[in-house]
Amino acid sequence: MKSTTLIFLHYFGGSKESWKWTIADLTEDFNCVALNLPGFGDLALLDKPSLSGMAEYVTEQIRALNTGPCVLIGHSMGGKIAVQVAIQNAENDLISQLILVAPSPPSIEKMPDDQKELLSGDQSDFQAIKNVDDAIVKSLTKAQQELAVKTQMEIEVAARKWWVDAGTMESVATESQNLEIPITLIVSKTDPAITYEMTTTETIPNLPKHTNLIVTADIGHLIPLEDPTWLAETIKGVI
Repeated sequence: MKSTTLIFLHYFGGSKESWKWTIADLTEDFNCVALNLPGFGDLALLDKPSLSGMAEYVTEQIRALNTGPCVLIGHSMGGKIAVQVAIQNAENDLISQLILVAPSPPSIEKMPDDQKELLSGDQSDFQAIKNVDDAIVKSLTKAQQELAVKTQMEIEVAARKWWVDAGTMESVATESQNLEIPITLIVSKTDPAITYEMTTTETIPNLPKHTNLIVTADIGHLIPLEDPTWLAETIKGVI
């Protein structure tokens, strides 16, 4: 019997479909639900986007599932939003466990101005392909590559601008340090986007001391696409 529900939040540049290869290796044992965040996939952006607003949207979706306490899994941007969801639900049992995959730091994700300008506007086919190539270390299958490029192109420009200009700059570090639920942090030393240095300086110090750290290498930033089987087995190992 599948008694545990896993909720998945995608990365900036992705959608709920980005999780499908990881979920394929988990669905036999768990109830798996991947969500599109507002402004991504087929969803319109919130009228006034913010981390708290995104977290409230996710909370509403989880409550609508009526599955009881769930494990919340967030990748990159989805990781920072997952932390905010946990913070906003710290006084209830909605979230039983947090798994963060190469997350954007709870503090500030430092990004060069030229990169901000590039990522906050409309993306050409060429730029979308480059964005994907710049984020990976392991080769993707044809289907994974096509999906990764497609989801880049689906993002509302306003959603891009919100995340690059505001979401990355909003700090929840003080609150995140006080979370009491089990937390697992999964990162790669060869991540070219959220570097291991950024993880050690901005993420690890701003999570509770009880956080379980899992470090790999030879995988880039798009872990759910680059090595979904390894990620699924790692998730199974901590639940």
